[in-house]
Amino acid sequence: MTKTMRLAIACLAGLTAPATLVSQAQAQEILRDYERETFDSPEGWAMAHTLSSSLNLGALPPEILAPWQWNVSAEMGSIPHLTREEQRVGFGGYKLEDMNKSPVFGRGRVSVGLPGGVAIEASWTPPVQVDGARPEGIYGLALEKSVFDQKGWQLGVRLFAVRGEASGATTCSRSVASSPVGSAENPFGCRAPSHDRLRLDHEGIELMASHRIPNSRWQPFIAMAKTQANPYVKIKALVFDSLDLSELETSGSLDTLSIGTVYHATPDWRVSAAFSYTPLDVRRPPLRQSRDANFWSVRLGLAWVGSAR
Repeated sequence: MTKTMRLAIACLAGLTAPATLVSQAQAQEILRDYERETFDSPEGWAMAHTLSSSLNLGALPPEILAPWQWNVSAEMGSIPHLTREEQRVGFGGYKLEDMNKSPVFGRGRVSVGLPGGVAIEASWTPPVQVDGARPEGIYGLALEKSVFDQKGWQLGVRLFAVRGEASGATTCSRSVASSPVGSAENPFGCRAPSHDRLRLDHEGIELMASHRIPNSRWQPFIAMAKTQANPYVKIKALVFDSLDLSELETSGSLDTLSIGTVYHATPDWRVSAAFSYTPLDVRRPPLRQSRDANFWSVRLGLAWVGSAR
């Protein structure tokens, strides 16, 4: 019996049976289902959409750093606000999940030049909790190299990866759990805020072309990234009198287009702004026809380039 069927039976029992009978029948029940979702299923789309906010894309065009020259930077990217209907992703697209947590995703970066014109970059997202959601141990690593740099035109390549998780009350939000069990506001019997964990692991490659406008401080750029994503969710939610410890996983490929510009405020300081677009498809009930449900983000960054040692 799948997780959807078992929880549906639990919900029906909770709505129709006396409380004492429900307690006796389900007091010891623990749900431990595992489901492999397609990338365009409502659950798979929700995981891919959330992971897209953490993509380890380049904030600046790759540039040649002298060996052991380094820079530090910080970046903040927006996360789209989803409508109530867009958040209906549980139970194959019927249950409302609280996906609107933090409106932004941020990270800090440190890059160091290596011999051969390669730069290595490490990044980290601070574990700042927003609306019950918290990034946990999100670290990134990237290698960058400028492969062409003449007369202001530049082409660079970037290999990147991220490992880490985000936790939060998605399956059972605090507001839903505070409503009476079985009510219209809490039809799936949430008794307390859930503690769900989403793995954000991904790796990919990005190509970025840019042009430093002559006699100007502006450097517009365009980039295309290909990412292999493998998100995984571990649920921990008390629904009616059952403890749901189900797991969901999916995998797929993401394409991201970024268009932006860098402003060279001083020889050492750079300010960047970019718009990133990741096409996503989802098959929602009742017809399950594929439709666009894309992820987009506005990213702002600040970088300081240090001297070689």
